[in-house]
Amino acid sequence: MRRSTPTKVAVLKKLYASKGETVSGGNLCRDLGLSRQAVWKTVKSLVEDGFIIESVPVKGYRFLGSSGSDLDPSWLEVLLSDCPWGHPVLFWEEIDSTQSPAKEMARQGAPEGVIILADKQTSGRGRLGRRWISPPGGGIYFSVIIRPEISPEQIQTLSLASAMAVQDAILSEYGIQCQLKWPNDILWQDSKLCGILSEVSSEPGMIHYAVTGIGINANTTDFDMDLGEAATSLASILGHDIDRGLMTASVIRRFHEGVRRLESPQERDVLIAEYADRCDTLGKKVRVLIDDKEITGEACGIGDAGNLMVRTGGTVMTFSAADIIHLRSS
Repeated sequence: MRRSTPTKVAVLKKLYASKGETVSGGNLCRDLGLSRQAVWKTVKSLVEDGFIIESVPVKGYRFLGSSGSDLDPSWLEVLLSDCPWGHPVLFWEEIDSTQSPAKEMARQGAPEGVIILADKQTSGRGRLGRRWISPPGGGIYFSVIIRPEISPEQIQTLSLASAMAVQDAILSEYGIQCQLKWPNDILWQDSKLCGILSEVSSEPGMIHYAVTGIGINANTTDFDMDLGEAATSLASILGHDIDRGLMTASVIRRFHEGVRRLESPQERDVLIAEYADRCDTLGKKVRVLIDDKEITGEACGIGDAGNLMVRTGGTVMTFSAADIIHLRSS
């Protein structure tokens, strides 16, 4: 496991904020209260981590990019400087699932906003226990500890907020308009781009914590996922790789805002209405798989707890957890 240090974050933040301009070593020393030796060692360490930082004789240092270190925890903390979440970011090169340490840390009292991030998962999981293949270098795999001030009955709304955060981030960063499949799948032309899993510890009337894991096919080329549906990636759509750190920070920032909205009854109602307007599942004929049963009907609404409403015959049924298959119109 790797985490950032305050000195690394401070130096990297200064260099990144310079937008490609040279920052003198003297200014770094003065602004950060560091010795020249400390600045030199920190820059050297950042370069060893994979950051592209040019040392310009006499003038100082110039930040040129994060190539090779786009998931570095220092990079994420710099990008999340304006967000309460992501302090700290804990990074694993390889892990069974980011959900595992996140849930254990939450049980031990870790604060909201701790991010568990990995380059590779060996036992990544999606909803309903499905396997999520997580090869190194290609995807975005992270979990966040959340302590939302909402009732256990409203926990499904967390799935809606997380899905909207991913959809908004993809649109904002890359101009790609994705579809939302209830409750929290992100699709591009019917191919899966992102999956989300939220797990919660609660008792009647109280949520102790929730852990939301998000897996995004960023630069992935291996789509051998146990999903029963086609998959794609942002790189496949765009024709080039993306900076996974920038995308991760964009999602986290928006998800934090969404969770805060859920804590206000009025804002929660607005968020659910916004989700319903965007949800590609609504209005479609669907097959609902639940408890070894199949129910076919038309998805007709989202309830005030984030549940899916399906009209079948003359009855409207409500589902809080089920496998939904979009059916083609006959």
